[in-house]
Amino acid sequence: MKKLMLTTAFLVCASLPFASQAFGNSDAWEKGWGQGVSEFVIQGKGKSQMYLACGDGSQSATLIFTDPNGHEVSMDSGKRLLLKIDGQDAADVSDTSSHAGDGSITWAWEHLRTGKQVVVSGEGVRPAIFTLNGAGKVLPEFGTQGCVSKFTL
Repeated sequence: MKKLMLTTAFLVCASLPFASQAFGNSDAWEKGWGQGVSEFVIQGKGKSQMYLACGDGSQSATLIFTDPNGHEVSMDSGKRLLLKIDGQDAADVSDTSSHAGDGSITWAWEHLRTGKQVVVSGEGVRPAIFTLNGAGKVLPEFGTQGCVSKFTL
């Protein structure tokens, strides 16, 4: 189990520099694909970025938030990560290994696909605002195409 978690963390970290430099803009969500991972990204002000990735279903989906100063926090990393979509109550997507965490990421993912704006905040990072323009066209439904929580694995 530890080996799988370390391998997943390594793959995510290894793909992040590629993803953050390869594509993304601040006007609309974009989709990319590399090394068996579907990647979805939006840029914000400063160095801020919201990056989502889905694999082949053998590992959980990933959400990595970079704040305007370049500090990062990611889902399932042991740090708090919140998504506030269209002014609704914030969804805590910090840990998706429980039934409650699975429900939170499923709810948030669907609202990312249909919303207009998301405010992302978390432990050790400054909040940032991102448009959800185009997210519904590039993000698949949660639970499909390898976009699953740790709870479902």
